[in-house]
Amino acid sequence: MKIVDVKTRYLRLPVTSLNGDNLQDILLVEVHTDAGIVGIGEVHTNPLAARAIIDAIGYHTSSRGIKEVLLGENPLEIGRLWDKMYSLTQSYGRRGLLINVISGIDIALWDILGKTLNQPISALLAGGRRTEVAAYASDLTPPTIEETVDLLQKHVGNGFRAVKIGWGKLGADIHHDVERVARARRSLGASIDIMVDLGMPIKLGDAIWLGNAMAEHNVFFLEEPLSPDDFRGWKHLIDRSPTAIATGEKETTRYGFEDLMDRGGLRIIQPDIARAGGITECIRIAALAEIRGVQVIPHCWSSDILVAASLHFISSLSDCPYLEFNVMEQPLRTMLCVDPIRPVDGVVAVPKGPGLGIELNEEVVRRYESLDMR
Repeated sequence: MKIVDVKTRYLRLPVTSLNGDNLQDILLVEVHTDAGIVGIGEVHTNPLAARAIIDAIGYHTSSRGIKEVLLGENPLEIGRLWDKMYSLTQSYGRRGLLINVISGIDIALWDILGKTLNQPISALLAGGRRTEVAAYASDLTPPTIEETVDLLQKHVGNGFRAVKIGWGKLGADIHHDVERVARARRSLGASIDIMVDLGMPIKLGDAIWLGNAMAEHNVFFLEEPLSPDDFRGWKHLIDRSPTAIATGEKETTRYGFEDLMDRGGLRIIQPDIARAGGITECIRIAALAEIRGVQVIPHCWSSDILVAASLHFISSLSDCPYLEFNVMEQPLRTMLCVDPIRPVDGVVAVPKGPGLGIELNEEVVRRYESLDMR
C-alpha cells in the first residue's frame, strides 16, 4: 500500500468572533492510499498556517513540505513516517505548528492502520483497560456568577459528574474567581468535581494565592495559571498549592512534556493528540508520565475526530479519570460525524468501528468547507 495524496479541507463557521472557542474553524486531513483506504485526521492549530506546511515545496533537505515527504510511502509504517516528518522539517520545525501538523497526519495514519486490519485503534494500542470513559463537561465561562452557576447546573442535570469552566473573564480578578467557584460548589454539592481553567498567565504570587483559595472549595485541578514556558514558576506553584495544577494543551513532543514534568514538577499533564504529536507521540509522552507517577488527562476541545482519537488513547492508559468533553452547541462540534459521539449519563463509549470508528457527514463538511484562503 502507498500514499498517493494528502488532502486538506478547511471548515469555517459563517460567523466567527474573537473568543476562547477555537472550534470556529478546523483543518481536516485526508491521507489517500492506492488501496482506496482514506485516513482521517485533524490539525488542532491555525488551519491555514497548517495547510501551508502540508502543501509546501521544500528544496532544503531539512525544510520539506509534509505532503511531498509522504507521497509514495507505506502508510502502515507509522513510527518511521513520524520520524521522517520530524527529521526532514527540523530547519523550521521541531516544536509548535510543525508538530501540530504532524499530529493530524499521524491520527490519519492510525485510522488507515485500523481500517486495514479491521480493528479499532484502541485494540492496536493494546487498550482494553476500559470500553467507556467518564467525561467532564468543558465550557467557556459566562460573564456573571449567576450565569456560571446556571450553566454548571444544566450540565450536571444532563448527567455529568464533573464540570469545568474556562477562559472568559477568569484571571482578571482572582477574588471574583474564587467567589464564582464558591457559589458553584454550594450549588452543585460536594460530589461533583469542579475544574477551573484560567487559560491565561497571571502573576506567580496570584497563582499561589488562587491555588490555596481554590482548595477550600475542593477544586479538582487549576489549569494554566502560568505561561507554558515558566518552568521555574510551575515548580514554585506546585510546591505551594494544595490544589492540583494541570497544564500542557499548548505543549508539543515528549521533550516538551519531559521539561514540564522534570523541571516544572507537573503531576497532571494535558497533551492534546491533535497538537502534541499525534497518537504516536502521545503514547511516548504517556510512558514518560507513567514511570514518574504523573497523571495524563488529555486536552480535547474540538470535533469528534479528536474526541475519537482521545477515547482510543485513553483506553490504553492506566490512570486517566476523565475525557474532556466540549459541550458547546455549535455545528463543527455536534454535526461533523454521521453518528456524533455523545455521553450517556456523563459517560462516553470508546468507538468500536475500524480505525477511529467514525464517519464524516459529507453534507455537513461541504456546507462549512471554505475555499477562502485569507
